[in-house]
Amino acid sequence: ASVALRKKLFERAGDVLEADAADLVLEDGVIAVRGAPSRSVRVSEVVPEEGLEVLESFDPHRPLAFSSGCHACVVAVDPETGQVEVLRYVIAHDTGQAINELIVEGQMHGGYAHGLGYALYEAATYDADGTFRAASFLDYTIVSTGEVAPAPVLVHIVTPTDANPEGFKGAGESGTIPVPAAIANVRKRRADAVVDRLPITSDRIVEILGT
Repeated sequence: ASVALRKKLFERAGDVLEADAADLVLEDGVIAVRGAPSRSVRVSEVVPEEGLEVLESFDPHRPLAFSSGCHACVVAVDPETGQVEVLRYVIAHDTGQAINELIVEGQMHGGYAHGLGYALYEAATYDADGTFRAASFLDYTIVSTGEVAPAPVLVHIVTPTDANPEGFKGAGESGTIPVPAAIANVRKRRADAVVDRLPITSDRIVEILGT
């Protein structure tokens, strides 16, 4: 729709400037003839009072585009204290064609921090009477910059989807959801060790490992 609207705008400007629409450029709200900046008109001067309107439609081959990825980690676990140290964390993700790769990277880094808190620290607990016991940050532990270092290694995979014209896929939860599963899979010190709830706090790790 934006391409069609730009075409319509340039056609109107071309009539005013007596130039072909293909020879026009738009910058800072001014449409000018390429190579002749003195021949110009402001966008506001060619847009009618009722505005410009176009109608476009898009029928995708399939309605949804799914992103995919894989998380892997190396951790050190102290069996006496239950403390976990993430030594290396790798996120391989395929979000299709990225509009801004730097923003996608930031989303993965932030998602990892969120997932790490969900995996190891952030417990919403209640007592036997149903009173919420984590009503402040004195009782509800969140990750800090110390816990999220070292930063995860990101592996970008680009497989554009045909579900939209530009090949975009989502990246919203790709950095968060797999983290607890990746962390939980390091518990295999004993064959019968099972992680059945989150977060996997230090006390839970000591219990799971049977130390």
